[in-house]
Amino acid sequence: MSYPLLGSVRFPKLKDAKQRSFKLSGIEVSAALNPTATKWGVQREHSPSFNLYDHEKFITDKESVGYETCYSSIWDIKGIFGLGIKSYIQFRLLVAKCKDGQNLFLPGKLLDVVKSETSRQFNDERYYLDVTALQNVETWVINDIEFTYHMNEVEHSTHSNFIEYIWSVPITENHYLQFLFGFPKNGKTASHEAAIRSYCTSIMKTVQIDSPEWVGRERTTTASLSKDTHQVDDIEPLIWKREADTGSYLDFRREAAEKAKQTEEQQ
Repeated sequence: MSYPLLGSVRFPKLKDAKQRSFKLSGIEVSAALNPTATKWGVQREHSPSFNLYDHEKFITDKESVGYETCYSSIWDIKGIFGLGIKSYIQFRLLVAKCKDGQNLFLPGKLLDVVKSETSRQFNDERYYLDVTALQNVETWVINDIEFTYHMNEVEHSTHSNFIEYIWSVPITENHYLQFLFGFPKNGKTASHEAAIRSYCTSIMKTVQIDSPEWVGRERTTTASLSKDTHQVDDIEPLIWKREADTGSYLDFRREAAEKAKQTEEQQ
């Protein structure tokens, strides 16, 4: 795997990345993805195709959304040539299936599911200490594909703090993809966060999704049911911060503000 020779921060060259394809019940997803570059990383093998409607593969009794990993990798972030490695980017491509028959082609429905899943994921005080999730929620249109984008900042109890950039997109009424890029938040990456985000965005620009006719019919049917114009609502980030006395978390920033207001009024 090749890297540019010059630059204070260097990533694997995208022009040398293999265009990897995944077939999901006739839906073909492809993107330029390098294999693992980190010497301590282990490249996990994933099936290039599988059945989206294999219920047991995705869903457990306790979860409303089930996940399957299509691809995962780790890429080194290098500094000035000869001075070693600065950090790394951890990448995962996930396909998710909603258990309760959510119609993800309805305007705003995917964002509702992502918000709910984000809350479920981080509501674990044994593992997560401090989380600011669902920041910078935006709609991204890349290669005629409309993604919902957001970022998370996560402080773990057991390993490095992380920043995550996440692009989500529905591919059927009940399935969506997530492209997740995560990297440690520390002194080595603080001044390079913009460059890392730009690199991740460059990878997203290589994403292609080719859908069969039945997906188009699902979209058309949904459009006939809803005339709403899709807009990403302005939402407050989800905030989890460990409270020293109780060990519990504050959930929404607006809820924290309301609690502070009530306390002030009582005084």
